[in-house]
Amino acid sequence: MEYFITGIDTDIGKTFVTKGLAFECYKQGKKAGVFKPLQSGAIKTANGNLAPDLEAVKALSKEINTKCSYLLEGEVSPALAARLSGIKIDINKIKADFTEFSKENDITLVEGAGGILAPATDNMLCADLIKELNIPIIIVTVPFLGRLNHTLLTVHYAKTNNISIKGIIINKLPEKSTDLATQNFIKELEMYTDVPILGTIKDLGDDTESIKNIFGNIVQKIL
Repeated sequence: MEYFITGIDTDIGKTFVTKGLAFECYKQGKKAGVFKPLQSGAIKTANGNLAPDLEAVKALSKEINTKCSYLLEGEVSPALAARLSGIKIDINKIKADFTEFSKENDITLVEGAGGILAPATDNMLCADLIKELNIPIIIVTVPFLGRLNHTLLTVHYAKTNNISIKGIIINKLPEKSTDLATQNFIKELEMYTDVPILGTIKDLGDDTESIKNIFGNIVQKIL
């Protein structure tokens, strides 16, 4: 079983959601893996570069398998990072890595970079990569002003390009909010799309212990 975790933008919590789902699958007795096809913003260490998103997964549990095909420097899109480094991204390598890695796991979560239209290579968007891997997506969004538009655009693009959508996860939901857009986000989202909402995640920052206990109901919907 495989899913591609995509977001409506950067910094909306894809890694938070991905590692939470992976850990919950592991808790439920599944062999879970997180695959990062393209990772920019590499962490430089004395022993070589590290993939920040996968390091976040490992910090939660070393029992979760991880793999990255291309680890790139620079806080930019993978396509630009590769171009600046003179690296040619080979989609066939990514597909081969994904196929082999998935064989090791009961469930593999593929974490994207940025949103669905973020450049993956010089001639491919993340959406093209998703279609090449041929797996359904889970969309991560946040319930703030302007993000309904971003969410609906992501859904629309996926549907019109024959990308299967498993559902939407709403991240960073405040305990209380006086903002009308936030208060009505779920109701508005359900009004304008038939894509199921898999669950909501309270705004926990990066509270590791809480992450371990909040994804149970969501995972039941994807296993």
